[in-house]
Amino acid sequence: ALAQSVNIWLAAMTRAVVLSMEEGHLRADADDKQIAFEIHALILALHYEARFLRLPGSMERARLGFENILMRHGAAPMASPSSRRLKPVR
Repeated sequence: ALAQSVNIWLAAMTRAVVLSMEEGHLRADADDKQIAFEIHALILALHYEARFLRLPGSMERARLGFENILMRHGAAPMASPSSRRLKPVR
């Protein structure tokens, strides 16, 4: 059941990457499976460092890693957390 859940999650993430490529947010020639793999690896590292080890700065390192993925594959870097305010989801 756990493996099935992870496979569903990875497929959804890969679909999101492909959609980003189709919309022009990522380069059309980017490797969708590689990008999804790298994002998934960041998420796992963040959970391990932030929740298990409680290491300070984990969120910032994960955010920087994500921005690096976006920059390598053609997307503009995200705004820093201090320069943007997220609206609550309703």
